[in-house]
Amino acid sequence: MNQGITEQQVRAIFRDELKKLFGFNSNPDIEYLPINQAYLKLGYKNARALRYAIDSGVLRVGKEVQDRRSSDSTRPDYYFNIQACINRLNTPPEKRSS
Repeated sequence: MNQGITEQQVRAIFRDELKKLFGFNSNPDIEYLPINQAYLKLGYKNARALRYAIDSGVLRVGKEVQDRRSSDSTRPDYYFNIQACINRLNTPPEKRSS
């Protein structure tokens, strides 16, 4: 009896590893939006106010925010996990940890 893994199992493993490597998320509940759409959805007046939330530490790069800039760029390209941002903004300031 052959106890090796099938081609379909190898393909599934490979597909999952590629998703992890390139940051693809198969969870449809997670919604990432660029800053020019996220500020409206999060109730900010403009994108500058949302950038200030990052600079002040209210929203954190690597937690609620992704910086998707290319390696040769100095200007950030922010994408926001909307649900994570809402959870963070709904947490009282004194209970937010860095």
